[in-house]
Amino acid sequence: MAKKKVMRKIELPLVDLLENKRKIDLLSNEKPFIIPEYIKGNLKHQLRPYQNQALVNLDWTQRQPLADYQYNQLLFNMATGSGKTDVLAALILYLYTEFTYHNFLFVVNTNAVVAKTYDNLLNTASPKYLFSQPLTIHGQRIELRSVTRFPSTPEDGVIYLRLATIQTLANELNTPRENGLTYGDLEKQKLIILADEAHHFSAGTKSKEDQKERSWEYVLDRIRQANKHNRQFEFTATLDLQNEAIYQKYRQKIVYRYDLSRFIHQGYSKRVYRLQANNDDENKMLNAVLLSQYRKRIANELKIPDFKPVILFKSNKIAVSKDARTTFLSMISQLNITDLTDFLKHQQNTSHSQALKQAYDYWLSQDLGTAIVELKRDFQAMNTINVNDSAKEGILGDLNDLHNLNTLESSDNPFRVIFAVAKLSEGWDVLNLYDIV
Repeated sequence: MAKKKVMRKIELPLVDLLENKRKIDLLSNEKPFIIPEYIKGNLKHQLRPYQNQALVNLDWTQRQPLADYQYNQLLFNMATGSGKTDVLAALILYLYTEFTYHNFLFVVNTNAVVAKTYDNLLNTASPKYLFSQPLTIHGQRIELRSVTRFPSTPEDGVIYLRLATIQTLANELNTPRENGLTYGDLEKQKLIILADEAHHFSAGTKSKEDQKERSWEYVLDRIRQANKHNRQFEFTATLDLQNEAIYQKYRQKIVYRYDLSRFIHQGYSKRVYRLQANNDDENKMLNAVLLSQYRKRIANELKIPDFKPVILFKSNKIAVSKDARTTFLSMISQLNITDLTDFLKHQQNTSHSQALKQAYDYWLSQDLGTAIVELKRDFQAMNTINVNDSAKEGILGDLNDLHNLNTLESSDNPFRVIFAVAKLSEGWDVLNLYDIV
């Protein structure tokens, strides 16, 4: 009989210290760091209380006398969807203004997340751009400038951003070439490393000693150590603290933790429910369509503008996924009042899901002729997208699909249905994905 795995008790001294400090400040009416106007006024999104707290925690660490040694590498362990990139954008403004950091190096492990982050931080034309325009701090216009190398003398009012995959960065630093970044460059000025999806950067911690120099982790360590004022701030929702090596690495470095249970409990996340139906694939698809369109209609009644719930149909093989799309489009085109009425009545009598029964009751009270016209319009072929790339990078592995999938919330993006085989991608920030089938 296999032994039951014993879960370690997670003790995080820095998290506990900062939480106790917050409680003491509240009891004593001490005023902690107040989020400045240059952050609030220059971000498109108003920061939520937990995002503010992440900044308050960071500010305390950076004002300690031994910050260069004690707090030069910190990690934000925050749930997927909780707005880590908003915190990252706020950090850039904060570190530039409070500590005169001009140079920021953003690293991650996939090109898709680099492209998404470019839209977040540098592409002013993107609906995902996170800063207000124009960006001003204390009356001065500030420029965010994309660079491959950091200048020897930074210009006043300019924040320099280098966005790269860790693979590209490691190759560039380990094989110096003309106009490429070198370790020598990184010694001359202080720098902030912003490491996203940071759970990928601990291979050295988990590997044997003789493999460390080849790891991405070692590259980041060497960059951080090139100048005593350098900082490395990491972001991840996925941190395996049950792994002894990972726990020892991060136990004193987690500056803020906001897990999924708190995210859901505080009302910021959709609650995830598993709805089970003993149906064939075609009936599952129709159930998903009816539930999705029910959501859209309710949102319309509640005057929620441009609400477009999206469905993701997952398959185990590309051929199966392609067949599923063909079946789906045929089903939608052949919908008629008689068949839909029979389907709704049968499902109403056999389903055990209260959510689905609510949708069936709704549709049976509506004009199904009008509903079918609406369904055929909303779920026509041009409103479905195939992203059947089985690449390990996930469904954002193909950069041709990146724009379509990262703008699903935009009113001019037509897609209601996605067919996919590859895994869901890190860095896929979409708020209106409601159903996975």
